[in-house]
Amino acid sequence: MNTPHEKGPKDDLLNLVYFKWLMAGVGWWVDLSRLQRDRAYMDECLQHALGSNSEMLRIRGLQLLGLQSNPAKC
Repeated sequence: MNTPHEKGPKDDLLNLVYFKWLMAGVGWWVDLSRLQRDRAYMDECLQHALGSNSEMLRIRGLQLLGLQSNPAKC
């Protein structure tokens, strides 16, 4: 029986780790613990991501904005 994959906390963490490594690839270090608890820091990181030359990073930043709008996931 096939059941649809439901997104859970593990998926959110994997997305954040992927974001962290994309940011490192363009020279920005990200503190994942702080990213998950400090909204101002998350906003700052997302601004860097959205303004980067990396299309993958901009896409991941836009996806994280979706996570950011849900307070239970921040």
